[in-house]
Amino acid sequence: MGSKERLMEDAVSRAAALVEVENCDLVLIVWDLKPLWEKPSAKKCVDEAALLGQQIAKLPAKTRSRIRLLCLTWELETWLLAEDRAVRDYLSTAAHPCNFKAPGKLDKVTDPKAELNKAFVAHRGKSRRYVDWQEAIQLVSRWPDAGKVGKVESFHRFSRMLTGAAKAAAPAFHQCGDVCNDLAHQAAQMGKN
Repeated sequence: MGSKERLMEDAVSRAAALVEVENCDLVLIVWDLKPLWEKPSAKKCVDEAALLGQQIAKLPAKTRSRIRLLCLTWELETWLLAEDRAVRDYLSTAAHPCNFKAPGKLDKVTDPKAELNKAFVAHRGKSRRYVDWQEAIQLVSRWPDAGKVGKVESFHRFSRMLTGAAKAAAPAFHQCGDVCNDLAHQAAQMGKN
């Protein structure tokens, strides 16, 4: 959607259109929550989920029941970093193969977008930086399977919601409970409270 502000303003109406007009069975609204210690004024995941939840609550029950919220503790680019085979495939040319490797501990990468950008600049030059809204879908379309990205906890949550295995946990997602617990865990790992 371009920015979090735009997502907060338009995501629910777009999700409703996907359900009501396109007849989608399930629509996930997925957004990034950068760690709270990065910006002291940043909203908490509970606040962001509540804002979206209030908008969803105004929809007809049939539409509302087919929309789910998923807040990612780290940026979506964590998933893209995990699948280094796709990054190599996307950045490689016949003359210049890419040798990108995913960082060993993805939960320690505090700025995955910057990590991707480093790889893009290294293999394409300074003028060809990583542009999320253009290239994320290109990278995902090159995933050969979910083997590597499947090891990322937020992707597990995404997968469970997508396949319907998260029905019992759905209220926690609406409240952003798992994500907040994940945030507390990440903060503790970095020596923050």
